[in-house]
Amino acid sequence: MVQLLVKDIRIQKKFIALGFVFVGFFFFILGAFEGLPLSVPAAIFSHFLIVVASKSDEKNNNGRMLASFPLRRSDIVTSKYVGIIMFMCISFLLTSLWRWLAGFVLPVQELPWFSTQSMIMTILILFVFYAIYFPLFFATGSRLVQVLDLIVIFSLGGIGLFAIRILEWTNVDMGSSLLNLLNSDSISVLLWVLSVSFILLLLSWCLSMSVYKNKNL
Repeated sequence: MVQLLVKDIRIQKKFIALGFVFVGFFFFILGAFEGLPLSVPAAIFSHFLIVVASKSDEKNNNGRMLASFPLRRSDIVTSKYVGIIMFMCISFLLTSLWRWLAGFVLPVQELPWFSTQSMIMTILILFVFYAIYFPLFFATGSRLVQVLDLIVIFSLGGIGLFAIRILEWTNVDMGSSLLNLLNSDSISVLLWVLSVSFILLLLSWCLSMSVYKNKNL
């Protein structure tokens, strides 16, 4: 499995460099993320690397080729899920590096701000997204891979809007609740929710393993 992760990093080298330049250009030169949490550009960078890695495998038929190698299908699936953590760490570290470098020349108020709450919320959203994305990825393969991320985004958006409408009908102010959660000094609730999303990711891994092991390549 380690070799698969190394393979992903080697394939992604130019995209990591491109994403690093992209974040730096919009992050500092254009100031596009001014006033937003640091986790926003980090999440965009993470999503870019993770999705490009999965799409390049199917575009180049790497999935079928890997399945023909003396590799366990469980390792192929697990490497994708471990890759989520790996690329998130790379993205968050490089984005934080940009902020640290920019701190020498820009005032603090012009830099994206950092908070533990926003970081946890970002990780939570990414976990939920990929918990849905990868079972569909392993089930559909090249048939939908080029638009799969858009399908998941619109599906989650629709579910989210439906949930917000239900909460509004029950007189729950979702906007205020989220703001209170993000501004709260206590992160225990967020950590609990993050744990639930991690369990969801584990269940997603189990589902992907079942789908891929029974898939006829």
